[in-house]
Amino acid sequence: MRNLRPLQPFLTLYEKPRAYEFKAETLEEWEAWRERLKEKLIELLGGFPERVPLEPEIVEKKGFEDYTREKIIFNSAPDISVTGYLLVPKRINLPAPGVIALHGHGYGKDDIVGIWEDGTERTIADGYQKDFGISLVRHGFITFAIEQACFGERREPEDIARDKYQSSCRKVSFWAMLLGKTVLGMRVWDVMRAIDYLETRKEVMKTSIGVMGISGGGMSALFSSALDERINCAVVSGYLNTFKDSILSIYHCECNYVPGILKYAEMYDIAGLIAPRYLLVESGTKDNIFPINATKFAVSRVKRVYELLGCPERFETDLFEGRHEISGRKAFDFLKSCL
Repeated sequence: MRNLRPLQPFLTLYEKPRAYEFKAETLEEWEAWRERLKEKLIELLGGFPERVPLEPEIVEKKGFEDYTREKIIFNSAPDISVTGYLLVPKRINLPAPGVIALHGHGYGKDDIVGIWEDGTERTIADGYQKDFGISLVRHGFITFAIEQACFGERREPEDIARDKYQSSCRKVSFWAMLLGKTVLGMRVWDVMRAIDYLETRKEVMKTSIGVMGISGGGMSALFSSALDERINCAVVSGYLNTFKDSILSIYHCECNYVPGILKYAEMYDIAGLIAPRYLLVESGTKDNIFPINATKFAVSRVKRVYELLGCPERFETDLFEGRHEISGRKAFDFLKSCL
């Protein structure tokens, strides 16, 4: 039969074995697989820039009943700086564990620390992200809610001029890809530099670092945890799936795409790089952009890595009844137990 469908050769190619698909049966094979895939993943993300001095600055400080909030800016790489809110709980023994909080698509870091679009404070959690940065600090974590590239204050001027929800993902993603880089690689590097910053703070237990992210923040949390072993514990919400059933089947932002990645690994292989460290996956049964059946399949594949390493208890799931949103039903206690 003739086939005029242009996607067909790629569907056929997808079914072929990927170069770094997890197939290890021994610890030695696992170690070799992990090192090869990590090296290839860094290459696919466009490589990482040099570490420049952070030169951190506290530009604002505000006190609340049970925590303080500092607005921080630091250098991440040549020609790029990152801003974020550091939330420090009151009335706890310090040093305490630190958690990087990563927002999803929307209007940026403000939306996970209880700040409305107009800059005013809110008193009740709102939206699909449910102010989870505040939930983290109220559970005793020093929480660093950084602004991901292409959102909030980290947008191009023309996008800032339009409205709070206009991201710069499309323009920056295409610029990055044509220059052999990716927006995701930039975001992962920013997480690594945010950890560098936490390590300078006397309030933070440097050996107890976690990350929690939702949606696009879940993507950054997953890839960062796969590549930076200083992250002891990760909560990935509204993201773990397969590339085939999510970003290749349902409309997603341009920032989700990493050229060439399916030649080497599916999303669950990347999640497997986190083992034997702690990982919790949250996913709503009614999530319309990361289908639950594909999430369940991905979970089954990640479990294989933890089982080989003899620590299946370090990988947990929260498959809750709900939409594309933060759950938190298990997440905060999970972070406490492993940090």
